[in-house]
Amino acid sequence: MTSSGPHILVVDDNKEICEILKEFLEQAGYKVYTGCNGKEAMNIISNNVIDVVISDLRMPEMDGIELIKKIKSFDPTIDVVMLTGYPSIDTAVEAVKLGAYDYLTKPVDFRKLRIILEKLLEQRALKKRASLLEKKFSGNYIFEGMVGQSLAMLNIFTTIKHIAKYPTSVLITGETGTGKEMVARAIHNLSPRVNKPFVTINCAGLVETLLESELFGHVKGAFTGAVRSKPGLFEIADKGTIFLDEIGDIPPSVQAKLLRVLEQHEIQRVGDVKTRKIDVRVIAATNRDLKKMVEEGKYRKDLFYRLNTIHIHIPPLRERKEDIPILAQYFIRQLNQEIGKDVKGINDQVAELFQRLSWDGNVRELRNIVERAYIMTSGEYITLKDLPSEYHQKKQGKTPALEPSTQTTLAEVEKKYIMKVLQITSGNRSQTARILGVSRRSLYRKLKKYGLG
Repeated sequence: MTSSGPHILVVDDNKEICEILKEFLEQAGYKVYTGCNGKEAMNIISNNVIDVVISDLRMPEMDGIELIKKIKSFDPTIDVVMLTGYPSIDTAVEAVKLGAYDYLTKPVDFRKLRIILEKLLEQRALKKRASLLEKKFSGNYIFEGMVGQSLAMLNIFTTIKHIAKYPTSVLITGETGTGKEMVARAIHNLSPRVNKPFVTINCAGLVETLLESELFGHVKGAFTGAVRSKPGLFEIADKGTIFLDEIGDIPPSVQAKLLRVLEQHEIQRVGDVKTRKIDVRVIAATNRDLKKMVEEGKYRKDLFYRLNTIHIHIPPLRERKEDIPILAQYFIRQLNQEIGKDVKGINDQVAELFQRLSWDGNVRELRNIVERAYIMTSGEYITLKDLPSEYHQKKQGKTPALEPSTQTTLAEVEKKYIMKVLQITSGNRSQTARILGVSRRSLYRKLKKYGLG
């Protein structure tokens, strides 16, 4: 963290305690303000951006409970951690009911304080990120069911808006799972053909003879099993749009017939002698390199140029990783609506892991993983344990244990804390114990521990 990070306000009527806490928190990288009473605290809050307030419970004029009420009334997003030298269950319960995040007893356990702040600030960051993502959903980041904030996706959205109204053929390229059919549907939905059929076919899923019959239809008796005439998908899509997925997999004989459709706007059923005029917009998609196939003589050049009048390339997810957080949040929001849970998002560790993955299955893979983790999670946020085991193996390393130097620093801060209070009381151990909120016996143990006895 840096001093420009989270802002913390420490409130205690004992100035020396304020200074000790300020020194510790500034060493941890926080920007720290201090106040000696509730009135001064509210004045600081009114004039500065404060993330967390660490406040003493017992103070003159305005105690910590009253201060929580005023803070939450002024700004409910400010978190409060209470300090008390006189702990009681009732007080803790009341503070939490009023909105306090947690409470600590005096003398302050600096290790525990640090853990509380780290956890609190992580939750604040998660909520802030979720809030920002939700705001983006009301902006220009969702387009016809597609989600993206990368420049590449925003440019694709703009291109779709421009070309949708024209009947021109479109070629969509991109790896499997990038959303090529969604782009095709968006073009159709924004076109004058929106109320006409949108017909799709996977050209790689059919043998040559069946593909030809499916696309162009056949007449009765055209081949064995053709017991009746049947219109093809081009006829069914008349006045609308046909989406030819995996267009790079169609055989040469079908390529020639498809070129005729694009050039003459007519089809001929298998086994028929007459042609039929049609008005169909053709949108094709492939994950193959058609230009290279043309150069190798595996694909008709004239057909390629007819299909490639408008070219839209969807980059893989690994090349637009800024889209991953908003996509994950979008999927979670959809799942909340479908299933009824109230998952807020993914935590920082999952977000970090998602940024490192290659996503060979692209958006489809991300959607599947988020859905699986959503079902498995029992908390507000999806965590690493909610992911499939193979994704755990992709996590690099574990969180390192605290280094000895960090432990020593915390001990030194506590020692300095006790020394300052002893200085304030001129060495009066009974008074020192009261200020620290510990028994005389506990104080003696600490004095002995730090060589102050």
